[in-house]
Amino acid sequence: MTHVLCADIGTSSLKVAVLTEDGKVLAYSRQQFLYLHTDHAAGEWFSSLAAAIHDIHKKNPDIKIDAICISGNGPTVAAPTGETVRWNDDVPTVKTQSLFIPRILAFKQKYPTIWKKTDYIMSGPECLIYELTGSAVTILPEERYKKAYWTHEELFSAGFSKEEFCKLPAFVSSGSKAGCITDEAAKKINSPIIQKGMNVYCGAPDFISALVGTNTLSPGKICDRAGSSEGLNICTPSPVSAQGIRTLPSVVPTFWNASYLLPESGILFSAFKNKIERERGKEIDFNTLVHDCLTSDSTEKDSSLAQGKKQMQDTAMLVKHGLEVLAKAVSTVQTSMPDQMIITGGQAANIEWIQMKADITGMKILVPECHDAELIGDAVFAFTGMGIFTSITEGAQKMCRIQSIIEPEKL
Repeated sequence: MTHVLCADIGTSSLKVAVLTEDGKVLAYSRQQFLYLHTDHAAGEWFSSLAAAIHDIHKKNPDIKIDAICISGNGPTVAAPTGETVRWNDDVPTVKTQSLFIPRILAFKQKYPTIWKKTDYIMSGPECLIYELTGSAVTILPEERYKKAYWTHEELFSAGFSKEEFCKLPAFVSSGSKAGCITDEAAKKINSPIIQKGMNVYCGAPDFISALVGTNTLSPGKICDRAGSSEGLNICTPSPVSAQGIRTLPSVVPTFWNASYLLPESGILFSAFKNKIERERGKEIDFNTLVHDCLTSDSTEKDSSLAQGKKQMQDTAMLVKHGLEVLAKAVSTVQTSMPDQMIITGGQAANIEWIQMKADITGMKILVPECHDAELIGDAVFAFTGMGIFTSITEGAQKMCRIQSIIEPEKL
């Protein structure tokens, strides 16, 4: 059985898992970022990966690794020296379809000296791949994504010179081999499970990896990606154009993905959790807090827990509204909304939260065995690149394993 170590660079942490081609998670580690709100956020990605690898080996001394695959949040951009403009930072307003050009321009304006000196500007996964292999690449999930990334025409229109185009590495596809672990990288990681010459494969932006990891790759399939932000995503046979909907190509040629975004749902509850912890003077377990909120008396207007319960219910109502918006939008492309959706992200680990969401939305909610779908998606890309799967679609079907189905209950 082949083992792939998959790493996903999130907003607040690095998630790492070792997976087999049948979708089993053999080991897992999560490393919280310390430089989260700094200008050098990218500077700790390599050290976090090394820490995760040591953690995995300590817990699983007999584990073996055959290859590595990397994904991460986009369109974060950074230099190899660590200077970073994150996906949620303020950026200049630019008339473009590109998600990256405004952030590249922000990088140039924020770090003019580094911009002149650096050879490359890369997105999150590519920066870590570069540190591991010395190979400079830009991962393009599918050919139709060029408009969401950049073209030379749009770069020129945004004020970049032809000489500056060279700072953006050439496009390669998800699942392609980026390079091999260098001797320097292997020595820096200093773990017996990571060897010089080990193959490193290209994942994708975390959004794409999550769609692959939840097998949201055929028309009518929908997933709820619930983390720091939340996005409802449905695969469609053709592009959808509607207010409040963002349409991007699927990683599967000819298909598309329509998204409805709730940009701060997870961040708001995290802020609420921090507030309660300050009030009580101690750290509170996430699942315990969710339980206490959902079982609180909502008639107690001044109760902090009742406020937390209302916040969760309000978020679920926004999800319900988002599903209704999506249903109306996709009906224009002869796609019906299903009666079930798969969930991924932090909420997938809490059955009480999922039950509340199922009750309010009326949707059956599929809970996968691996709550971090990005890692499953990475494994699909790597195993496809290695020839174990003939296509990403085949890999997603085989690796997306459902643990349980939460049915809505009558309120």
